[in-house]
Amino acid sequence: MSGVAAAVPAARPLAWSVFRNTAAQIVGRNGVAVVRLVIAAIIARRFGSGTFGEYSLLFGLLTVAEWLLDFGMTEIFVRDVCADPASRPRLLRVLAAAKLVQIPVAFAVFATVLVALRYPGRVLEAGLIGGMSLLFFAGVLVYRVVFKANLAMHLEMGAEMISVIVLVPMVLWTAASGGGLAALMACHVVSRAVFFVACAALDRRSTKLSLGGVGTADLKRSFGASAAVGTVGLLVAMYETIDILLLSKLSTPDDLAWYAGAQRLVWPMLMALASIGNTLYPLAASFWPDSRDQFERALQKAVDTVVVLAAGGVCIIMAGAEFLMGLLGKELVAGAPALRILGALCIVKAISSTIGPILYVTRSQKSVLKFISVAVLVRFGVALAVAPRYGFLGIAIAALLVEVAFAAVPSVVLVERRTGYRFRWGVAIRAIAICAAAAGGAILLFDSPAAAAAVAATAYVVLVFATRTVRIDDIRMLLRRKTA
Repeated sequence: MSGVAAAVPAARPLAWSVFRNTAAQIVGRNGVAVVRLVIAAIIARRFGSGTFGEYSLLFGLLTVAEWLLDFGMTEIFVRDVCADPASRPRLLRVLAAAKLVQIPVAFAVFATVLVALRYPGRVLEAGLIGGMSLLFFAGVLVYRVVFKANLAMHLEMGAEMISVIVLVPMVLWTAASGGGLAALMACHVVSRAVFFVACAALDRRSTKLSLGGVGTADLKRSFGASAAVGTVGLLVAMYETIDILLLSKLSTPDDLAWYAGAQRLVWPMLMALASIGNTLYPLAASFWPDSRDQFERALQKAVDTVVVLAAGGVCIIMAGAEFLMGLLGKELVAGAPALRILGALCIVKAISSTIGPILYVTRSQKSVLKFISVAVLVRFGVALAVAPRYGFLGIAIAALLVEVAFAAVPSVVLVERRTGYRFRWGVAIRAIAICAAAAGGAILLFDSPAAAAAVAATAYVVLVFATRTVRIDDIRMLLRRKTA
């Protein structure tokens, strides 16, 4: 059986496969994101902006530890399973064994950072408790490979939904019982445990996690194959955490809370948009390099779709930033300017997060490592310079400029060089222009941020269809399972 046949069954056309998986994930991811926003609002309102900022800081540092736990193996193993489905059982055994090695390493790095940066005792205690979640997330990562290789990412999404829904009553109980930051992180650990158990329950193939027949040589090969991708992933995680890390040390608690609140509000959109890249990756791995036409068609469709969706979300953010920040708590409304800047950043990130992984398909990990290393250094240097003087707004502007110059543009250039394909940007440019017009018009016409957001969203939808940026025929085609 070929890799293409394994990834996309013959009875399912490319358009339907991409649409089904992407739509299921976007709906699910938005659901997960909404629940996470509810949790963030509970923490901000019940525990105060100070605890909310500290919780967000620990959550960000845990994200780095989770990337270290993954270390690029998801992309590598998905690629290899798609290319050679018969090797699936052996590859999953090697992956499970690798996670047992990575768990203590990731926890040790996480704990070392907390100690080295001399955070207060309550933050250190809460962090060490939260670090126990890495044990369960390691198991989730094994199932992630299974779900992505099967183009069944909606199952992982369902498991995550269950885990965050369980988290809501736990956080409410913690607030009612007078618990603090440590108790909140304990809730996170329980949520991750539920995530792992739910993944195992939803796995239709009943994957057996085993270490049988795995030797040291297998682990060395795995770490060697994922070294470049893993280093890139770790740098990306650091790149995303630099902002709140420096604000926590160089600025005020309010700046940290405002910026963290803005980040929380854009995360739902970023998570939903990442679904498109997640769907594209296994397809691209299957099509490259033998089915160039299908590869290029999937790549262009993914870019067009991700920008149209991102611009729609940004339209709402631009028009209703104060209203959205107020949902988290009145103390956080002052962070609305940062939310608008991070909204614009979402469009740039949507492009880089969709295109960037294609470089792994073309085995260009070393090139990615070079430009991401430069991006991390530049972002750290710029953030270090602006955080003490300009606070959260300076950090937000720096994040946008660095993402454009050192992540999105290099990703596009490298993909075009490696694949020989030249992207067409007509749809993206029209979507961004419509977003600006709809949001700007709504802000001028309405004093209420909530009303402006609703009108801007409506105007955006009408205009993308009126200008044929999105065509009815394309949607009809996607909804026909038997379209060739």
